[in-house]
Amino acid sequence: MRSGFGFDLRSLEIFVATLERGSQSAAAESLGLKQSSVSQSLANLEEALGVCLLDRRSRPLEPTTAGRFLYDRARRLLEEARGTRGELISGSFGKLHQVRLALVDSLATAVGRPLIAVIKRHTRDYTLTTGLSHMHGHALMTRHVDIIISDDRLEDYDGLERHPILAEPFVLVLPASWDGPADNLRWLARRLDFVRYAPQSLIGQAIERHLRLNRLELPARLHLDNTFAVLRLVDAGVGWTLTTPLCLHQAGLSGLRVAPLPIPALRRQLTLVSRRDELGGLPSQLARDARRLLEGDFLAELRRRHAWVAEAITIPR
Repeated sequence: MRSGFGFDLRSLEIFVATLERGSQSAAAESLGLKQSSVSQSLANLEEALGVCLLDRRSRPLEPTTAGRFLYDRARRLLEEARGTRGELISGSFGKLHQVRLALVDSLATAVGRPLIAVIKRHTRDYTLTTGLSHMHGHALMTRHVDIIISDDRLEDYDGLERHPILAEPFVLVLPASWDGPADNLRWLARRLDFVRYAPQSLIGQAIERHLRLNRLELPARLHLDNTFAVLRLVDAGVGWTLTTPLCLHQAGLSGLRVAPLPIPALRRQLTLVSRRDELGGLPSQLARDARRLLEGDFLAELRRRHAWVAEAITIPR
């Protein structure tokens, strides 16, 4: 059946051989085909593309302008196809051609640069994006990315592999200037605004769900769509918020007051998720490297500033 592109690799191979050998008969002999098969393939190719590719009056055969255009590109396509076949047959496909990743912003800030260096060792090309994590799962399931590291484990979907990266507690964050108590969120919300994450973000949804479970209905005045903006308002003394240690690390604001939640604990888990068996050992390797990187600068800094928070963080071995 003819490809939707108007050509397939076999028809391109016949076309290239015809030009390089100078005749249909020579091409047929080199490819082990009948001359009639070569002639029919060339006619089908021209009909499917709607252009004349060969000047059949010349001897040896010469390409038309369209034919020369196709010849140059066909050679590259065939070379790539032969290389791909050779790698598959020899089993030398450990280094992937391209891997597309999507990370939560806070993780990209904490370990993005060294993680990119790791990715480069395993792939010939890559893309890395961040943004609202509720979009990452959709991007993975629609094959727009290959790997996500997110607070969405996509538990409702089969055919995925999951590698835990980090489990961290939510904490209460207040302006450095706040010298009042931090053990009653209702009382606190009457004195300082609660700075919320945007409701479409997974972190915002987790916080709002936890507040409802604890029967806390707090005024909804401020909704911001990224951690840096949320914490900058807190740092400016506008209000207080709930966030995680990794998000604090992302913002780089060291003067904020950090306290335990005065309600039952809430935790966030980041997980590397990919489609099962597509990328060999790369997902598990990246997960190990991400965990190792987090145990470095991130945990070391957290232990210096807030040792009690560092003790509550879990990084799987």
